[in-house]
Amino acid sequence: MAKKAVLIGINRYRIPGADLRGCVPDVNNMSSLIQKLYGFDAADITMLTDLAATKKAMQDAISGLVAGGKRGDVLLLHYSGHGSNVPDDNGDETDDHRDEILCPTDLDWNDTLRDDWLRSVFDGLRDGVNLTVITDSCHSGTATREIAPPDAPIIERYLPSPWDLLDAESGRVLRGTTRGTLHRSSAADRDAHDVVVVDDMPEVLVSGCRADQTSADAAIAGGFAGALTYNLVESITDSTAPLSYRELHEATCKKLKRGRYEQVPQLEGSKARLDQPFLSPLD
Repeated sequence: MAKKAVLIGINRYRIPGADLRGCVPDVNNMSSLIQKLYGFDAADITMLTDLAATKKAMQDAISGLVAGGKRGDVLLLHYSGHGSNVPDDNGDETDDHRDEILCPTDLDWNDTLRDDWLRSVFDGLRDGVNLTVITDSCHSGTATREIAPPDAPIIERYLPSPWDLLDAESGRVLRGTTRGTLHRSSAADRDAHDVVVVDDMPEVLVSGCRADQTSADAAIAGGFAGALTYNLVESITDSTAPLSYRELHEATCKKLKRGRYEQVPQLEGSKARLDQPFLSPLD
């Protein structure tokens, strides 16, 4: 059995005004946690931060992580950085629906890292492999249309796309709705529940917020961190017993609420997986 992780944290972007503050601390925090409490070796943790987190580097690391997984392995992909969305480009949607994307440091709006690609990679996961995916970012961006100043107490982890800005400046509203293949559930299910059971989903997904919310890059405990990652790690370290994915989600939500963060993390996966201990081998 092997335990391997890819941890991606991007504070520095090659787009003026897009820098964040808490993403590199997020992955450093997660790296320390999984080595201390979950038996991961430093040599089996790939860290991509700031200018090293290019689209190619991210795709190579993610595809390598999943392709190398064998029965009994435990894999973790954690992404902290900007999310956004772009118009669908492959004809599988109509009415100007938009694809969710992750934003590498060298983001090219004409050549993006779409959730369609992530889904195709995750669906290739071998049987018996535990893959956990944590995205501490936002994708819909419905509440945000501007970049906050660097000294703001909270900066939303959403990067407005050129199409967002064009429509905002023209007074128009983007047509259609943001679609997401990173999730396997329906939008209606996610609107009704923060924990969604999807029995044919090979991974467990923890995302930072609901579709109509944004994920906070915040000043916390004298430093900067993602609200999701910070409170998820605290929930684990505060517990006297191993937590299942459901229990971890519940504990993290409670901490976010006490901290007066509006975001509610989303949890998605098969029923059997959600009731297993976080980052445990599959039975």
